[in-house]
Amino acid sequence: MNLPSLDSERFDLRPLTARDTALYVALYTDAAVMRHVAEPMDAKSASQAFSKVESLNRRGSDDYRTWVIVEKATGQDIGLLALVAREGIHEIGALIWPEWHNGGVATEIIRRLMDFAFAEGGSQAVFTRHRAENGGAEGLMRKLDFQRIPSEGHRDGGVRWERTRARWQRASGNE
Repeated sequence: MNLPSLDSERFDLRPLTARDTALYVALYTDAAVMRHVAEPMDAKSASQAFSKVESLNRRGSDDYRTWVIVEKATGQDIGLLALVAREGIHEIGALIWPEWHNGGVATEIIRRLMDFAFAEGGSQAVFTRHRAENGGAEGLMRKLDFQRIPSEGHRDGGVRWERTRARWQRASGNE
């Protein structure tokens, strides 16, 4: 499947390409961005990871798809959004520059990606996870109608949230 561009009211989600190396490396090496995700990477490791991710996007992998979040009004790249096949379902992950936090960005883009995952991407369920101390992510997941899954056994003592296709269909009238 070729990776489509997606959009929401305020944002374009364009497929990550080779020209996005600097953005990817900057996000993954930034301590403030990675604070609730994982330890920041060093630049070499981030560059190597980018090469793999960009290659998967270029080849049209259904297992690992990444978009750049672009604010429509300014054309500014403000983060990354990914849909990754894991454990038989799809994980949604987002990295957004801190100055864009608490402005509804994550709500809007995750909602759009969730619609894509269920309506076009063949997902039966999607999940997200975050560090337990990230109260903002907890509020976001509740707002997006995800259900908390017990975190026992999850790495780093993280919190996991899941939303099924059936739950999405009931809420969106797509049954």
